[in-house]
Amino acid sequence: MGELAGPCDCFVHLAWSGTRGASRMDRACQENNIKYSLVGLRSVLNVGCSRIVLAGSQAEYGPHTEQITEESQCRPNTEYGKFKLALYEQAIELCRGTGTVIMEPRFFSLYGPGDDAGTMIMSTLDKMQRGTPCKLTLGIQMWDFLHINDAVEGITRLCEEDCADGVYNFGSGDVRQLRSYIEEMADITQTKSELQFGAIPYPQTGMVSIWPNISKLKKELQWEPHVTFKEGICSILDDQMDWT
Repeated sequence: MGELAGPCDCFVHLAWSGTRGASRMDRACQENNIKYSLVGLRSVLNVGCSRIVLAGSQAEYGPHTEQITEESQCRPNTEYGKFKLALYEQAIELCRGTGTVIMEPRFFSLYGPGDDAGTMIMSTLDKMQRGTPCKLTLGIQMWDFLHINDAVEGITRLCEEDCADGVYNFGSGDVRQLRSYIEEMADITQTKSELQFGAIPYPQTGMVSIWPNISKLKKELQWEPHVTFKEGICSILDDQMDWT
């Protein structure tokens, strides 16, 4: 491992394994994440660090059907969410003894070029472009997609601006039923695919909505999203064309 040469103004922690699929319930994997993350945090605190930006997740809140604020109760139901929350709580204690400011952007549903092929957006776009049927849930859950470019701008401002510490919900503010987003994707691609809403049942744990309140993000950072959903989907399609 390398050694830090001296103090730093801001440390941004984004690394994490096991963020998708079955690995989210892999306790050993998630334990390693928090172990290595704490090593990194202690190293920057030992040499002097004035600000830490620690990437979080909506999984820390657990399942909610109502709008989620930074004060909403955290009841994570995955090992991923539990250990993300545990890291933030332990990081607060570490920073308390050094006077270091800590912020945690909690990402809800990011998307954009280069995203994992198994995500709803990427897998559905693939089917739409091939004209194959799209098997979907009813799509009545509330959702909010945030383009990666807008998320990066928000993180940059957390690093640079004089703003409140603590948790920041990251979303676009464009909250609507998931079905509406999928229908917009169909319009953009001009697909001939059949949209089979209801073909996939909701899990036994129930329907989950992605509905962040982003008032703190907008107020503290004077931040507004710039990429509309249509522009974001077009950026993915353009990126795919560049690679073909």
